[in-house]
Order: sequence, then C-alpha cells, then structure tokens
Amino acid sequence: MSAGLGIRIGSVTAVAALDSDPVTSVARRSALDLRPGEAPRLAELWDRSTRNLISGFADRVGDPVELIDDDGRSHRAEDLYATAARALVAEVSAGTDAAPTVVVTHPTRWTAYTAEVLGDALDRAGLADVTLVPESVATMRWLEVTRGPQSDGLAVVYDLGATALDVTLMRTGSEAGTVGTGVHSQEFGGAQFDHAIMQYVLDTVSGSRSFEFDPFDPDTVGALVELRARCGEAKEQLSYDTSTSLTVDLPGLHTEVRLVRSELEELVRASLLGSIGVVRDAVTAAGLDVTDIDQVVLVGGSSAIPLVAELMSSELRAPVVAGPRPELTVAVGAAILGSDIADATASDNAAALAAVPTMALASAAAAAPMPRPTPRPAPTPTAVESDAGMSGRKKAGVVAGSVLVLALLAGGGLSVGTALTSDNTTPAESTSQTSISDTATPGTTAAVADAATTTAATGENGAAATGSESAPTSVVNADGTVTQIDPATGAPVAGAPAPAPAPAPAPAGNGAATVPTIPPVAAPTVPNYQPPAVPAPQAPQIPNVQVPTYQGPTLGDVGQDVGQGLGGVVGGVGDGLGGVVGGLTGR
Repeated sequence: MSAGLGIRIGSVTAVAALDSDPVTSVARRSALDLRPGEAPRLAELWDRSTRNLISGFADRVGDPVELIDDDGRSHRAEDLYATAARALVAEVSAGTDAAPTVVVTHPTRWTAYTAEVLGDALDRAGLADVTLVPESVATMRWLEVTRGPQSDGLAVVYDLGATALDVTLMRTGSEAGTVGTGVHSQEFGGAQFDHAIMQYVLDTVSGSRSFEFDPFDPDTVGALVELRARCGEAKEQLSYDTSTSLTVDLPGLHTEVRLVRSELEELVRASLLGSIGVVRDAVTAAGLDVTDIDQVVLVGGSSAIPLVAELMSSELRAPVVAGPRPELTVAVGAAILGSDIADATASDNAAALAAVPTMALASAAAAAPMPRPTPRPAPTPTAVESDAGMSGRKKAGVVAGSVLVLALLAGGGLSVGTALTSDNTTPAESTSQTSISDTATPGTTAAVADAATTTAATGENGAAATGSESAPTSVVNADGTVTQIDPATGAPVAGAPAPAPAPAPAPAGNGAATVPTIPPVAAPTVPNYQPPAVPAPQAPQIPNVQVPTYQGPTLGDVGQDVGQGLGGVVGGVGDGLGGVVGGLTGR
C-alpha cells in the first residue's frame, strides 16, 4: 500500500497527516517565515514571534490584492498557500522511503475559479502532481474508513475552526454528494472562545487584588498578546482535561489562575447554541427538516470541546461522530484519498483510460474497423504550458479527452467536415437550370459556343425561327469563319464559304486542354401571372345632416326696439323740460 499525504491549511493552523495514522502528523501556524537566505518554513504552533512572518493568505486565495511582508516584498496569496503546502510536504516526507501521493484540501465553499487559481500556484511551486479535493469530500472518506460503508442518509459536517463555522450537508450511500450550498459564518469560532476566556481571567484577577496598568504601553500590549495565547492553550487543554492553570504576567501583576472545564462550558454555551441555529438554517434552506439528519460529523479544533457534541446530540436528536483529534480529521481523510489514488493508478495515462466507459471503447473499436487519418491538432494557445512542463493532473485530462473524442468520432457522434458539405446539398436538377451565359466569360470557348447556340435557336430579331420561314443559321467554324446553313436542307447557303473541318483534339499528355461540348440549355419558362383585380375603395357616404334654423329675434328687431325706447326717453325728457320752462315764464 502506497503512502498518502493529506494537507489542510486553515486561517490559523496548518496540519499535515501521513497515511491514515494521526500520530505521523504535524501542526504548524499558518504563517510563513520568509527570512532572507533561508528556505521558507511554517512557524511553530505556539511561536509568539512575528518578525519575518506573513500570515492571512489562507483566506485570500484568488484575491488580486497582494500581501506585503516586512521587507516590502509583495506576494500573491495563492503563491504563499502553495509555498506553505510545499514546506509541509518537505517536512513530513523527509523520513519516508518513497515520495507520498499528496492531496491538498480546500474549503468546500470555494468556487471552481479559486480552486483553479490554487492549482496553478501549486504547479509553479513544484507540486504538479498534487490532487485538490474539497474538505467535505476528505471528511466523508474518513467517515467511510473509520465507521464502515455508509447507508443512504443525510450527514451534517460541522466544521468549527479558529475564525469561522462551516456547515455542509452531505448525502451518504448510493446518492453520495453535497446537498445545497452550505453555510459559512464568521460569528462563531475558537477565537471568540479565547477572547471570552481572557475576559474571564482579567475579571478574576482584578476582583482579587487591585492593580493599574497603561493599555497603550508597548510592554502591556505584548503582555496581553501573550495572555491571549495562553488562554487559547488553556482552552485546548480543557478539551481533554477537566482542569488547568495559566500564568497571568502583566506589568505590576504576576499570578496563577486555575480554570475548570465547567467554567469554560458556561463561557461558550450561548455561542454554541447559536451555531446550532446555523445548522437548522442550512437544513431548512436545502428544503429538508431537522428530523432528516442521520448523523453529525464534528470537524475542526474548536469542536473538540466536549460540550459541542453534547449540545449537538441533545438539540438535533442525532448521533454525533468525532475523531480523537477533530483538527486532524480532514487531513487524515485526504491522506486516505492519497493512498487510494496511489493504489488504483499505475500511471496518469492508466487513470485517464479508466475514466472512459468500457462499452464506449468497445463500440468505438467495432465502428471503426479501418484506421482513420490523424486529425490536424488545434493551435495551442500561448498561455498553455508545453507537454514537457505539463502536470500529471493536466496530462490525465488531455488523455481522457482525446480518448472520448476518438470514441465519438468512431461511433458517428461527431460530424467531421460539416463546413465543407453544408453548402453542397442542392439537387442536380436545380443546378442544371442555371443559364450558361450568366457564367461564361467573354472571349472564352464557352462564350463562343454559347453565342453559336443562341444564334442557331433564334432569328436576327431575337424571335424563335420555325418552319420554312426561318432564317439561315449562322455557324461559327473552328477556324473563326462563319457559314450560313439553310435550315430546310441543312446545306450551306449558296455563295457562303464551306465550313472548315474542326481540328483534331490534342493527344493526352501534351499539355493541351480538351474543351468538353456543352449542350444547349433550354431557358426556363416563366408562367404568365395575372395579378387579381383589386376593386378601388369607394368614398364613404356622408349623411345629410339638417342644420336647425334660428327662430329668435333678429338684429333689426333689436335695433327697432332700441330706437323706440330711446325716442320715448328723448320725448319724455323734452316734454318735461317744456313744462318746467312754461311754469317759470307763466305760459
């Protein structure tokens, strides 16, 4: 059995496992030491130093914004990821007799583009034969080996890491595969647990004695960073022991604090219950019910806390499966896959041929008893590497694709040369109706033969010659002379030169071309088409509308009435004035 090497690089921790034995594994910080003059290596798990270290690349794969180290050099995140993987391979396989088959895992939520970017970076780092698989696939392979073949059901992969929670739904049995898109939440993780423990410790020591310190003092900041790291160590210790103690070393304060597992569980209980709500949301989003869950698989270092399994079992009412070291589960599953690949594949070409169905190859061989000519290969883009530098993974894909194409060609699945035959499907009858005079070039033999045929068929005025009234026919001789032929007798017209004998055809092989005789082509008859008579539209009839006559008073009547009124007014005024004057004068 060949050895397999599985690698998982997280945001905080990077682990590698050789074969299926968790003992032969290493755990490092996801921080590369790029010290000048030395080979890149990963920092120790609890190394507090930060000089010449660059981290944060695991969550930045595919990001066009580069990372900058302490010396001002810029690096792409995928290249740092590939460099970390190469450092783990070199460290783990140093004492092995043969090079192991390496399988590198990546988060299940990654897109195909992100995985492809990482694959190209691994090729540049010298790991061309590395296989990339999602973390959930490696987890399910570990489950099959450790728990036996799985029946049809639904498994929840609960991956609680240092900075985030990933929930993936997986079908087991005959319909194995991912269900839904899963959930990725950064609200839950081991870093939150470390922060809660640190606050609890500071509250404990501040209640027992009084002390003051400057939080902006560099020495104080360094002491708090150290205390945070010790709280993380205490959390991991309480995952396997019931009690532990940690040292608190701050400016003006030096003491020991004892912690028990029950205290830790009370600090993280609310957060864990919230993470179970994320699981319920993932199941509901996939169109399923919590009762459909058959088992929960715990993955990630923070899921090693015993309270995680307890709450999962009581809240979801499903059995919980966890390895002795959940932080190594994904890497161990990837190592098992590496052993499977090494045992099942003798070479990359054999793996590619095994991917083609046997019946497809048999039908292709039966359908192609004679060898086909080798098709012209497509031009290779400049961005594609040559075959000498092509990775085993890419070679396998090329071989498999070639075999499939040959099988389809042999079975008639592909149509070769359709561009050459698609325009030549016109029947011969339609082609023969084409007028030769449309394509004959003036001054050529075809043009002369066309002119002779046309003259023989029509008269001088272009009308068809029939009976005894037809005009003599003009025939162009081979030497260029013209002879008038009487259509009634078939003999030359009196006084016309006799036709010259046609020259004998040139013998074959002397370079002379033999002009074939082109029979006359009858002109197509155009039917006499009479368009139907379309009646002219009639003008619309306008109805006779009787306009009503105005019966009221006219302007003359109004003027007469006004005149009479004014006259009466004037007369009355005059009579009144006369009476007044008479009274005054006594008349």
